[in-house]
Amino acid sequence: MIGVTKGLLISIRVDERRWEELPVDIRELCDSAVRASFASASQRAYGEVSVLLTNDLAMSEFNSQYRGQGGPTNVLAFCAASVPVLCDFGAEPVLWGDIVISIDRAEDEARSEAKSINDHIAHLVVHGTLHLLGFDHKEAREAASMEKLETVSLGRLGVGNPYAIAANQGVLHRE
Repeated sequence: MIGVTKGLLISIRVDERRWEELPVDIRELCDSAVRASFASASQRAYGEVSVLLTNDLAMSEFNSQYRGQGGPTNVLAFCAASVPVLCDFGAEPVLWGDIVISIDRAEDEARSEAKSINDHIAHLVVHGTLHLLGFDHKEAREAASMEKLETVSLGRLGVGNPYAIAANQGVLHRE
């Protein structure tokens, strides 16, 4: 599926059938989460974002090839190197990059953290999108800023603050 609204092209590819079996329109959820992230980060919704919904096997391969890490992870974000280029007709669209999410990790984490699978997937998409927009969580100050944007983005989707929920359950999860 490809969604185009307000100058933002969101390409969603599902290569694991279990994504289609979830009790949600997964394409709509991903589309809404990407758009909410752009809005919360006050970033002009212009350009292209790609989302790949896959499984642990594919995610393990990506994680090994691109990060040198063994095993799967929940979400990966691959920022594109392109920048807007001015031409006779205005700026070319920005290729923001790709987000990859594993259904196996998403389901396991949602279950272990007693979260709705829909809410957790929304969080993973928001998290990946914010990485594409240049946000990170390596340092405490960056993490606090990114968590605030995640919370605002998720609020736009009607999803509660995952960090407050995790703290109340004694669970703190960071990559």
